[in-house]
Amino acid sequence: MPKFQKTRFPGVFYFESQTKKHGVRFDRCFYIRHKVSEVQPDGQVKTKVKDERIGWWSEGKTAEDGAIRLKELKGNKREGTGPSTLQEIRQENEAKREAEQATLRTQTEANRTLSQYWIESYFPAAQRSKKQCSWEKEGTHFTKWIGPLLGGLTLRSIGISQWDELVKTLSAAGLSPRSKEYITGTFRRILKHAYDRRMVDEAPPSGKRVGVSGPGNNRRLRVISHDEETAIMHCLATMDMCAWRITRFCFLTGCRASEAFKLNWANVDFARNVLIYPETKNHDSRTLPLTPPLLDLFSGMTPGASSDRVFCKLDGSAYYQAPRAFKTVVEQLGLNEGRSKRDRLVFHSIRHTVATRLAQRLGPRDLMDVMGWRTVQMAVRYIHANQEAKMRALSMLGAAPSDNVLPFRAADGR
Repeated sequence: MPKFQKTRFPGVFYFESQTKKHGVRFDRCFYIRHKVSEVQPDGQVKTKVKDERIGWWSEGKTAEDGAIRLKELKGNKREGTGPSTLQEIRQENEAKREAEQATLRTQTEANRTLSQYWIESYFPAAQRSKKQCSWEKEGTHFTKWIGPLLGGLTLRSIGISQWDELVKTLSAAGLSPRSKEYITGTFRRILKHAYDRRMVDEAPPSGKRVGVSGPGNNRRLRVISHDEETAIMHCLATMDMCAWRITRFCFLTGCRASEAFKLNWANVDFARNVLIYPETKNHDSRTLPLTPPLLDLFSGMTPGASSDRVFCKLDGSAYYQAPRAFKTVVEQLGLNEGRSKRDRLVFHSIRHTVATRLAQRLGPRDLMDVMGWRTVQMAVRYIHANQEAKMRALSMLGAAPSDNVLPFRAADGR
């Protein structure tokens, strides 16, 4: 144990190092000695002598520094305010330093631009926590719409006027209500992420507040007739065989357009005679049997590697939206003339048409399996009442019992 030596200041002591020098003399470490009161577990107050280090002479500390600090602590104890030990002072200083650093970090974060926050914080978090199809869509929304318009603004400068500007830009571009809802939803999630981390002071506004909410009933009404289907397929065969193949596939399966776009040759299992959709819109995989018309379609195609797309454009690139030739053919045939927006024929009308046709032969459970729906409500939309079947069933009620059916008897035999 080091041997303490007194200084000219009462309560201030030091000990000399045996190895470390400061100049020509051995270094000294200064301490103060004072009484502190501690509350014991049983509630009694106990006073004890405490030695606390001031610091080394080589660090710039002196006996006078110890005397000043000791006077300060005694004054705090006398007045009942402030720290009464050096340990408490250090804890207070550390807490103050951490608070200042936190404030500085918050200010620095808040001064980051929206693009910086997207690159450094939100998008990496989205890639870790969301499915690839989700964060890829958000990436498209930010890269194409949100970033170019608002990316240079700081987080704290984004207010309702910036929301209005974004909505105005999306409307001017002719985007559908659903597209505007999706893009502003991505913007809302970015700002909500920043709000939860106290980068901004206000939560993002609701879709209703900025004039963007769900489009309501956007269900397609148009069912493609067999004659219209024949005309479309005939025109596509002469215009673009690649577009003909993917359109024919959709008419034969009723799949979502995105499922046809992403279909790989690994998903066409000729050995098991099944077609596999590994990841669909609702993230469920499903299988369909390879029907003779489907096998006939694939027989005219050259299978590629397992990872190759089944349906590609004429230039070999993958489909990411409905074939342009399909829209051209619909316009040339005049199939949308005089039609309302919900009654216009679009590529999604194929799926709606197939579901309507299948609902005439399949029950709700089988229809859900084929179409890839999770809820029975989707299937019920397409299952319409069969008047003839209802008439037959109702006619049975109240009919006279046949000769081979015994009349009902009560439990007592009467």
